[in-house]
Amino acid sequence: MALGEPGLSYRYVKTYGVSEEAYPGDVAHLNHPNALYIDGTGNVYVIEEAGSRLLKYSPSGANLWTIGLAGQHRNEEYLFAWPADVTADAAGNIWVADRNRTMQFDANGNHLQTFPVSENKWWYCKSDNEHFCRPVGIAFDGAARMYVSDTPNHRVQVFDMSSGSPVYNTTIGVTGEPGNNSLHFNQPGQVGLDSTGRLYVVDMANQRVQRCTFSAGWTCATFHGTGSEGSGPDELRWAYGLGIDASDNIYIADWGNGRVKKCTTAGTCEIFVTGLPGPSDVSVGPDGSVFVADWNDFTVRKYSSSGAPSGIYAGTSGVPYVPDATRINTPDGVASTSDGGVIVVENGGYRVMKFDASGALVWTLGQAGVPGSDNAHFGSWWSGPAGNPAIDGMGRVYVSDTGNDRIQILSASGAYLSTFGSWGTGPYQFWCPSGLAINPTNGDIFVTDRCNQRIQVFTKDRIYKATLGVLDEPGNDNAHFSNPYGVAVDANGRVYVADEANQRVQRCTLSGTSYTCTTFAGVTGEWGDDFDHLCPRSVAVDNVGHVYVTDGDNHRVQVFDDSGAYLTTIGGPWGTKPGEMRGPYGVAVDSMGNVYAADNENHRVQKYAPGVPGGRQVNINGFGDRYNEAVSYSAVFGSYLYAATMNHATGGEMWRSANGTSWTQVNLDGFGTAANWVAQVSGTAAGYLYVGTGNSDTGGEIWRCGTCDGADWTRVVSNGLGDANNQVVQRVVSFDNAVYATVDNNVTGVEVWRSLTGDPGTWTQCNTDGFGDNRNKGLWAMAVFNGYLYVATAQWGEAVTGVEVWRTSNGTTWNQVNIDGFGDPANSNPWLEPFGGQLYLSSGNGNTGVQIRRCAICDGADWSPVVTDGFGDVHNGNIDQMLGFGNRLYAATGNSDTGTEIWSTADGVHWSQVSIDGFGDSNNQSMWGSAVFSGRLFLGTLNYANGGEVWMKLVPGYLPLALR
Repeated sequence: MALGEPGLSYRYVKTYGVSEEAYPGDVAHLNHPNALYIDGTGNVYVIEEAGSRLLKYSPSGANLWTIGLAGQHRNEEYLFAWPADVTADAAGNIWVADRNRTMQFDANGNHLQTFPVSENKWWYCKSDNEHFCRPVGIAFDGAARMYVSDTPNHRVQVFDMSSGSPVYNTTIGVTGEPGNNSLHFNQPGQVGLDSTGRLYVVDMANQRVQRCTFSAGWTCATFHGTGSEGSGPDELRWAYGLGIDASDNIYIADWGNGRVKKCTTAGTCEIFVTGLPGPSDVSVGPDGSVFVADWNDFTVRKYSSSGAPSGIYAGTSGVPYVPDATRINTPDGVASTSDGGVIVVENGGYRVMKFDASGALVWTLGQAGVPGSDNAHFGSWWSGPAGNPAIDGMGRVYVSDTGNDRIQILSASGAYLSTFGSWGTGPYQFWCPSGLAINPTNGDIFVTDRCNQRIQVFTKDRIYKATLGVLDEPGNDNAHFSNPYGVAVDANGRVYVADEANQRVQRCTLSGTSYTCTTFAGVTGEWGDDFDHLCPRSVAVDNVGHVYVTDGDNHRVQVFDDSGAYLTTIGGPWGTKPGEMRGPYGVAVDSMGNVYAADNENHRVQKYAPGVPGGRQVNINGFGDRYNEAVSYSAVFGSYLYAATMNHATGGEMWRSANGTSWTQVNLDGFGTAANWVAQVSGTAAGYLYVGTGNSDTGGEIWRCGTCDGADWTRVVSNGLGDANNQVVQRVVSFDNAVYATVDNNVTGVEVWRSLTGDPGTWTQCNTDGFGDNRNKGLWAMAVFNGYLYVATAQWGEAVTGVEVWRTSNGTTWNQVNIDGFGDPANSNPWLEPFGGQLYLSSGNGNTGVQIRRCAICDGADWSPVVTDGFGDVHNGNIDQMLGFGNRLYAATGNSDTGTEIWSTADGVHWSQVSIDGFGDSNNQSMWGSAVFSGRLFLGTLNYANGGEVWMKLVPGYLPLALR
């Protein structure tokens, strides 16, 4: 992979919309209700598919409780992804069929269990007997058996529930084989049982309902439907749900025909009610009242046992939710306007919205949550609009009305202007268009005609001009696309296509009257989460030629230079915190270089600004490898700055720079073995640079070099100094004409070793294991101060007593110079640093936030606290580095909430924050490396998302209040 020049970074600035809130979650509105269950007392349970909620109503229609977040589809233990059905077991516990799982709740809505269990990874769509793939039906019989309609697997799974948890019993249908005979189903829908234990299955794609009986095994036969789609008295059109009353009458929600049928057990059927927009399920109350969930009308309607309407029981006809001026429902595309505003294409909300630079809603077009295709309502009806909009030189906004296969054009003020396109394969026709772009050189309009597998080009007057790709032919060569989603055009007229299913970005250049395309980024046909690979959704280009690509599956925006060399990553990994993303779709960049990402599953648009005040990133993320998760201890040796990495995939790496910005790797990954998962610049002594490794297999190692150009590394310690439990060599220092090394040991406790020369075979242990306490497992705090060598231990495990500080004047006699944990067992994870004639010790504390103490004599009697509250933030749980620079002491906190913070003091008592949190990225959780080189302070971060970063402090001083 080619790497560009370091120095490009982005900081999170603001959010448009409300994170994790698609719309107000009131109970007067329902967003596509698709399943019902009524208990013995008449309480009604409603599954709201698009709303991702389960609501319980009293017989009178009062809401009793709600589970789930409105419009937020979440694969989490107590929330829903795409709920499909609801029922109850014999004990009255409520069961929900959700995406790839079933979930049990008590009658009060408290979660009891999920099946499959987490150990079996229920989030995977699988076909074995311990998993489901998007089940849509669930029912229980009187013999403690659970039936789950496992739709894409074309089967009904039966489980024994006598133990309280599902145990696989048998399968009805043939797994993975759709068919239309009595042995097969084709996309089975909801299920139900009559009083004799006969099972009814809505066999959706076969346009029938099957009835299955058990006698030494299950046999099925058609109960209703002809097997052909139709509207006749014996036909069905994509029926979905069913209900059974106390007299064993079967009610079928004939969704495609807008009706409900009522059938006797003999199979005689009549129309119970008709004229419904989209009935999806039926349930019958204890008094014989019939309730119908109308998916398309957003309501639950109530009827008497004879079919007489009793009105709307729950929801509001035609209105799924009431919008407000702050929330965005699944933003799919975004564009920046010349006045600093943002245009947002709201896919699930069926709207186009404009926000001003402050985040206030300026205008909106469309009816919230309601799709439409009426040609009399151009500009006010949309159907699943998708992809980035485009803005021409006149300020007109072009939007893909995807579900309606057309492009709608709006004025800068949001007024409808015109429409072009219709469904089809002709030059002026589209099939599910998504992103748009305008060529800045001549005004040409580029339309991503996604389902036609092409990009169509029109002049600014909308006259057809050219086609990129081949109509209706997906392919992976340079002449074809496969599900192209987004398009952008740079200042030179070159076209960039987010070729989603091919997992690449193509760059196309006009040659004569046609375009020639080559791969610009990504690897054709290969998915991955390293920087080489993409699952692109949209693409944008800034005014200096940088290319921005939303990598939806990896929850990030990848940035490349004009040549396709990787520059940096915005976002990543999956997350809901500010700056993180979940399934980003659209991306835009304004004239100032600010980047806007449509963070689809978080229901927000996030803005990022280039650069960080007071600092500059001086390496490419992870030195080009995101698995270099941390830049660990750093040091200056000779005329070079050295930095080491933690890499659990290929082993720790060593990098060096002569100027602080250009880096060269100077070791083999892991020094030749991937088991050396971390390399740490442990220290310098006697003309050598020492590096310690972590190795969980055979124990840590120590390597050293004299010139350190990559050719003269020598291993001086191997196999954990004879104990494989000595897994990490942490620090090496020179003291009293000897070389000292500290190691972590999870079993017997930390060890300190020394050597007069550092040569192989000369190392001896100079402390008792764990200083007599095996809870002292970590030892990375080490410093020389006033003729003593000090170490401070980290404890973890049970019944810890807290950090211990030990010192020696001769390397063999050690004395503890504090009380355990300074009286608080939560004080652990220490760091030691001399500054201004005193020794400073930080200790992590999850209860109060980090604490800092100092002493001058340090015999145990003069420790005094200078920071006791995590600098005012309990999430500043520890300090990973302290370092003196100039006349100030710097401390870097570990903060997994908002990112590491850099604090500074001149007197040790008065501290000020001198960086923005995480350098603008909360993924920079900690600071593991620090060094002063060429008169500059350099800091290395831990970043699990995108790889460790090296930052250079540009100017001394304080962070402006406006940025804190």
